[in-house]
Amino acid sequence: MAVLFACLLLSISACSLIGGGGEQIAPTPLPTSSVQGLQVISPQACLVAEHGMIRVEHPQGDLISWSPVADTVAYIASTVGSSWNVGDLNILSAPSFEVPVRLATQAVGELTWSPEATAIAYLGLRRRDNLYTIGLAYPDGRASKDLFPGEAARTDGFSSQKAVLEWITEGRLRVLASCGVDCMQALDFGVITGLSTSTGSPIQRTWDLWSVRTSQPTQIPASLTDLVGQLNWSPDGKQIAFIDENGIAWIINPETGNLFPLDIGLYGTATETDWSSGSQYLAVQDLKIFSFKCP
Repeated sequence: MAVLFACLLLSISACSLIGGGGEQIAPTPLPTSSVQGLQVISPQACLVAEHGMIRVEHPQGDLISWSPVADTVAYIASTVGSSWNVGDLNILSAPSFEVPVRLATQAVGELTWSPEATAIAYLGLRRRDNLYTIGLAYPDGRASKDLFPGEAARTDGFSSQKAVLEWITEGRLRVLASCGVDCMQALDFGVITGLSTSTGSPIQRTWDLWSVRTSQPTQIPASLTDLVGQLNWSPDGKQIAFIDENGIAWIINPETGNLFPLDIGLYGTATETDWSSGSQYLAVQDLKIFSFKCP
């Protein structure tokens, strides 16, 4: 009887030690938001994929960009030999976003899809001569094209900075190329011929030359005008991706007044967000892709 009693005590003790006695683990608390007047709720998005990206010391334009016609995202991937500033231009496609397709190498940023998504313009940095250039990458598998081949990329006596301004049409691209110290000249390229013409007078280089593009409404709600951080509206206008001053990514629903955090890791490292054209997906640097249609 004494042996049986001892065994019972041992069993109860063992259950308590391994958690079999009904003890519950406390849930992880949600991050605290500095946004006044909005209610923090549990996350409403699912992480569907994540891939390595380059890290940058200073802004280099868009490192993530969604196709305007499909759920395909372009990004600058880290490589075995480079995890900082320069990497490969890859694309990933829904629904799995599992297998990256490399379109170009020595890419830096400024990713900009053409209106019909037949090409992606990007800022490149050639390692052989340390000159910036503008390249074109093709999702259909064609070889990438350098719009400033050879010495044409040397537009000043330094690194010859450049930037992508906009696609004018599917066949014409407008870029900026340096023309001296703090001097930039706009050029219109015919992407098929590769020929360019200067447009307008040279301008002074601005501090936001390589800033990340975000989508903003014509009028921002008064409750959000004083937010410190990066706001990026979804194409359907129903949600806002918000990166706060601590580098934590949030989703704001302006209609309900709720917001929730995105699981981007232990520390706030987000510097860029980009919405898919249909607003179903959001990509956050370091590349994490979230879906708002969870199973």
